[in-house]
Amino acid sequence: MRFKSLEFNLRELAGSMGDFGTLLPLAIGYIAVNGLNPAGFLVMMGLANIVTGLVYGLPMPIEPMKVLAAVAIAQHWSPSLIYASGFAMDVIWLFFAATNLVGWISKVTPKSVI
Repeated sequence: MRFKSLEFNLRELAGSMGDFGTLLPLAIGYIAVNGLNPAGFLVMMGLANIVTGLVYGLPMPIEPMKVLAAVAIAQHWSPSLIYASGFAMDVIWLFFAATNLVGWISKVTPKSVI
């Protein structure tokens, strides 16, 4: 099925399931260990995936947020600290995008690292 420039088929469905191996354990850890509200967490995660998919044409994995989740779970952070760290990470990425610092970093970073 096509909708303008977006395509939905079995390959897209299979690709969308690929992140469950990391996302699901982190989500369970956030909910069980850190006490995050499951409904709010899962709804916001879904909305974030939909928005990035519509804006960029494909869902965008956010690896630094996965690292943040692992540390938060291991250190038993409170929900408010998790929210604040997520907000701070967003501010940093917005700064990188607004100043084109990401473009400069991609130019000076060797391809083998990427």
